[in-house]
Amino acid sequence: MELNKRIFSVFADEADRSVIGEIHIGIGYTAVRLQDGRCGICATLCDATQAIHINTDKNDYEGRSAIQLLRHIQDEEAHMSRVMAIALVNALNQPFAHALPETPADWHRDLGLTQGANIAMVGFFSPVFERFEETGFTVRTLDLGQHMGDPEKFYPWAIKEADALVITATSVVNNSLETVLERFSGRDIPMLLLGPSTILHPEIYEGLPIQYIAGSVVIAPADTLKAVRNGRGSLDVHHQAKKVYLKLR
Repeated sequence: MELNKRIFSVFADEADRSVIGEIHIGIGYTAVRLQDGRCGICATLCDATQAIHINTDKNDYEGRSAIQLLRHIQDEEAHMSRVMAIALVNALNQPFAHALPETPADWHRDLGLTQGANIAMVGFFSPVFERFEETGFTVRTLDLGQHMGDPEKFYPWAIKEADALVITATSVVNNSLETVLERFSGRDIPMLLLGPSTILHPEIYEGLPIQYIAGSVVIAPADTLKAVRNGRGSLDVHHQAKKVYLKLR
């Protein structure tokens, strides 16, 4: 897909100059720390059928040039290789992302939505879902990995009725982002990409209708790696991260 080629292009030079120090694969998240200390994460996204599977990527990337792992961002079939590659990208991008502004508590106001607005959410991220409902928005969610929603019912409603589209970064990991956006090609509504796995770099999304990106930047690498090793989820990982936000257009 075009997005994968763009990710590789944007980060190839930096990956060629960087060396991987450690890779940690946990139940909830995967983390990559470079030898210079930069660290990034990505949701591991193992469902019940994948939980007993092992990482089939036989390469040992630790101590090697990051470009060797980055190449797998273009591999649409090898799930764990892509997860590791996205965590690597977020490590490579850590200085840029860390300089972004922190996400304000009322960031949803930038969408210009009124109480009762309809929000279509592709991928379930409970903190955002709850915040939208507390604000008075009507939220409908589709997340096949968590057995939430029916595509045949969700998309006709969302394409016709949604006042905004929220997509979690799971869609980048599983290669569905461009397919989802194509479904809404006839709609001019605010579109957001968010979640801890989000690649927080504007060049990645040039030409796409996404207006906002939001995600997490690791600020306590040692604690983050421990949380990952111990199979912690989003709430624990967020304690070691800075939440940031960027308007693209």
